[in-house]
Amino acid sequence: MRSQDMPCAEAAWTSYIQLRPTDAKAIANLGFALNKEGNDQAAIVQFRKAIDLGQGTYDLFGIYADSLGKVGRVDYAIDWSYKTLKLVPSLVDIRGQLAKLLVLKKRYYEALTLLAEFDEYLDSRGQRPYFSGERIAIESALQNSGQARATDAASLRLVKLGDQFYAPVNVGDSNTQAFVVDTGASEVVLNDNFLVASKARYTIARIHSSARTADGRLVDAKLVVIDHMLVGPFELDNVNAMVCGTCSLLLGENALSKFDLNTSQVQGVDILTLTAHHHT
Repeated sequence: MRSQDMPCAEAAWTSYIQLRPTDAKAIANLGFALNKEGNDQAAIVQFRKAIDLGQGTYDLFGIYADSLGKVGRVDYAIDWSYKTLKLVPSLVDIRGQLAKLLVLKKRYYEALTLLAEFDEYLDSRGQRPYFSGERIAIESALQNSGQARATDAASLRLVKLGDQFYAPVNVGDSNTQAFVVDTGASEVVLNDNFLVASKARYTIARIHSSARTADGRLVDAKLVVIDHMLVGPFELDNVNAMVCGTCSLLLGENALSKFDLNTSQVQGVDILTLTAHHHT
């Protein structure tokens, strides 16, 4: 396998498995060889066997998702890609491929959130964003798709990334950002740089106030009223927001109260569905 002689690897693993039919790691390796050969249907069979025997590694899940996507089983490929990122969130190849699968299913906001969350993580550590081009392409595809906003939209699906749910939010001229869904925050929370860069229209309601950060600290802030913002396809007007120096972007209870929230779990992946109230 190291020398990329996959036909030889396939034959060797097949012979070995005849001697050790319950060796889950060997079965997974046979699947890897079949995937590299482009025999994805056969690879899927082996991956399924390995998983049923309790094998659970990020590379197994990721390459299983790759084979599922290649044979057109996109929904399953999406689920197993999320499982892969649950184990190792920093896998940019898996994240990028998952975004493409989501776009295939026209789940544009979910794809944007997936990429924006990682880029914001990099930015918080002083690193350049990784997915800028992909995000521009998906924003363009979303615009060209003619997907309705507001009244015609049914619901918005959010997937837990790491320990948080993130929502796709647009404020002013900003591109889609990943806001942490925080039911413990009474208002939406922005930081100074984001508000200035967004060029959003707003009024100041209170110059001095306090905001609770994502880690529980109280910091000095000002209360503003944002004229208009988007949560996925849903339009919200006159939204109170606390603004402080370096606060994380949070979607607080005042915005979340516009939706019915329903949590579920799909094969180990946590889902939060936002459904707008009729009066929103």
